Amino acid sequence: MKLTRRQEDFIHKMLDLYRELQGPIHYTVMAERLGVSRFTAYDMLRLLEEKGLVISEYQLAESKSGPGRSEVVFIPSPEAHRLFASLAGETAGEGWEAIKTRALEKVRAGELYDQELIKEVLARTPPEGPGPLRYCVEVMTIAALRLRSSAGRRLLLEYLPGILPGVESATRANLSLLGGFALGLLANESADTSEWRRELLEHVRRYQILVADMDPKVRRQLAAALSKVFSLLMIDTPPVKG
Repeated sequence: MKLTRRQEDFIHKMLDLYRELQGPIHYTVMAERLGVSRFTAYDMLRLLEEKGLVISEYQLAESKSGPGRSEVVFIPSPEAHRLFASLAGETAGEGWEAIKTRALEKVRAGELYDQELIKEVLARTPPEGPGPLRYCVEVMTIAALRLRSSAGRRLLLEYLPGILPGVESATRANLSLLGGFALGLLANESADTSEWRRELLEHVRRYQILVADMDPKVRRQLAAALSKVFSLLMIDTPPVKG
C-alpha cells in the first residue's frame, strides 16, 4: 500500500495513542497529540479510513445522554497493525548499520547521487519522537554524502576539527554551525534540484532546532557519533583527482 510519509507518521502515532488509551480515539485527541487543527486530523482520519487503515464507529459521549448524543471515534484497523508490524520487521532486519554500509559502498563506488537511498534513510527516523539523536546523525551523514565532489567532502572534513574541537566541548552553536556549513557547501555545488534543496534545508533546520533543545549529555553523544561517522567518510572518500 502506497502511503505518503505524512500518512505513515499519522497512522504510526495513532497506533501509539491507541495502545496508550486502550480504546477508540476522538479526532480532537489526535489533533492535540499531533499539534494540528481538528479539521486536519478529521480529514486525515477519513482519508486513512478510505485506505482501509482506520475504522470509524459511533459511541455515546461520556458527558452526554439521550438520543442524538453519539460521537464518532476511530480505531486502527487490523490492516494498519499488519502494515506497521511488517515495517517494524523490515527495520529490524536492516537497521542503521546496514544502511550506513550501503551508503559507504556508494561512496567507494563514486555513486553519491542516490536520492532514493537518502530518502530511505530520512524516512526511517522522523524528527519527532524518541530518536532526535539518531535523526541528527543521519541528516548530517546525508549532507556529507550529498557532496558530489571529493573536494567538497574533504573541505567539510578539514573544517570539522575547528567546528567540533572536542566531544566534551560540543556546544549548541558549534553543532548548529556544522549543519549550516554543510548546507553551504551543498548550495555551492548546485547539483541538486531546487525542490530537493528545499527539502534538505528543512531537515537541516530541524536538525538545528533539535540541537538547540538538547541537554549537554546528548550534545556530547551527538558530537561523538558525528566524529565517528565523518572519520569513516574520510577513510572512504577517494582522493581528489587532479
